[in-house]
Amino acid sequence: MELKVFLAELVSSLARLDFVVSLELRTEAFTVKGRVHLRQRGFPEVYFNERTQTVAVAWIEAERRKWGIDRDNLRGWHRHPLENPEDHQAIRAMSIREIIQELGEIWRQETSR
Repeated sequence: MELKVFLAELVSSLARLDFVVSLELRTEAFTVKGRVHLRQRGFPEVYFNERTQTVAVAWIEAERRKWGIDRDNLRGWHRHPLENPEDHQAIRAMSIREIIQELGEIWRQETSR
């Protein structure tokens, strides 16, 4: 995926979530790093590298990963589940749109407790 396509999908997906307050992104050549500011309950960090196709989305709360989905050349696509964020569960490939949609579902589930 091209960097510009990733960015467009990320921004349009986040715009659909009513609990997102703002987005802070930094691009450098073929990478993007950023933080998504939420109304409450921590923040997601986002990373994408166009050359390696590395994708990382991690919901951080109290300075620890609470949940995440990553794709790297070592483990491939995997999830860090809410129940045990240190675990690596193999998953099928996901678009950034699908990842953000899952983040929204999990955030709503957690904030309704």
